[in-house]
Amino acid sequence: MFSSARWRLTLWFAGVLALVLVAMGTAVYLSTRHALLSSLDADLRSRASKEVVSLVARLSELSRRQLPLEQVRVGPEHPSPPYFYALLRPDGQVLAASANTDPAALPPPDASYAVMNGEAVFVNTRDQQGEDMRVYLLPLGGPRGTYVLAVGRSREPELDALRRLLLILIGGGAAGLVKASMGGYFLAGLALRPIREAMDRQRAFVADASHELRTPLALIRASAELVRRHPEEPVATHAQAVDDIVAESERLTRMVSQLLALARADAGRLSLNLERLDLAALAQDVVRQLRPQADERGLELVCESGGPAYLRGDEARLREVLLVLLDNALKFTGAGGRVTVRVADGGNRVHLSVSDTGIGIPPEHLPRIFDRFYRVDRSRTHDGGAGLGLSIAKSIVEAHEGRIWAESQPGQGSTFHVELPRSGPRRQAPPT
Repeated sequence: MFSSARWRLTLWFAGVLALVLVAMGTAVYLSTRHALLSSLDADLRSRASKEVVSLVARLSELSRRQLPLEQVRVGPEHPSPPYFYALLRPDGQVLAASANTDPAALPPPDASYAVMNGEAVFVNTRDQQGEDMRVYLLPLGGPRGTYVLAVGRSREPELDALRRLLLILIGGGAAGLVKASMGGYFLAGLALRPIREAMDRQRAFVADASHELRTPLALIRASAELVRRHPEEPVATHAQAVDDIVAESERLTRMVSQLLALARADAGRLSLNLERLDLAALAQDVVRQLRPQADERGLELVCESGGPAYLRGDEARLREVLLVLLDNALKFTGAGGRVTVRVADGGNRVHLSVSDTGIGIPPEHLPRIFDRFYRVDRSRTHDGGAGLGLSIAKSIVEAHEGRIWAESQPGQGSTFHVELPRSGPRRQAPPT
């Protein structure tokens, strides 16, 4: 699925880019063509205008001396090779021309008739070698009538430049399109990677959730069937089965609540009831609440703080973070161990840490301990938890725009750090 989507994205990108390149290339080619040919026309027009003045004077001199007009010199005395000059009668016949004039390059008679209306025109012709020629025709009033001055030269330099430009645009555009398509294929892979990872996480999440839900449901069903097989016996006879049903139902309820909280966090709708609170006082209260449980396990539970640590946050949510971290610390620390909660005021941020002297976490597991349903010890699948606590704690901390991380040495214990902004989150999810 992702492979076809990647190719579709690449093809769309290549198609749009090809259209853009064609449009840009066409614009560049047409603008360059217009500039080159306009420059040629302006050059011919300028040369013709200069020649008219001197040509009229030469015609007048011949007429005054009663000499044949065919003797008139047309164009400069030493014309540049690319340019030719010719003086035409109204019927298109050549009266006089420069030495380098190719008769085939002169315009047809109908072009001379059009000029006699008083307007100069440009005409495209071909010489005997088949080269494209550009000829400018200008009406000229002489002493013995009206004539047409023709000034022209080859268009091949401009056309050659345009052909080279076209090859460059096509070749460069094709090469650029291929390279850009390769880059687009690579970028499409990068763009789809988060989606692929999200879908992989979703599939893993559904599989893990199904597994976690199946176990308590199976216990509830087994206990219920045990009671149903002996309907005549009093309920007290099956007290253990009933207790199992109640316990597993509570576990399911807790798991569903946790899943709902995670779903809201994923949707950015984990609402917070923000207020000014003392995180140090909150930590001391949670420690006091859990101290009997620690004493029962033979653990020392202490809270250390250098004084009040005020911040803007959700007291109930932050209490839940503390309970999750302390529950894990107490659960994985053996008798005689120590669990320490520290709260420190760091100026713009408040730092909370929960340290224990327990079994620690192997380095290969540290990057994934905040993943949903992830357990370091897979054999502990029925210890009352579903592997969602740390995920929920992370969601709450991130909703406060803080960060949470863990440090651990196997056999020496672990430390979970929480860092929260004193001013609270800049954005808050809408209430649900």
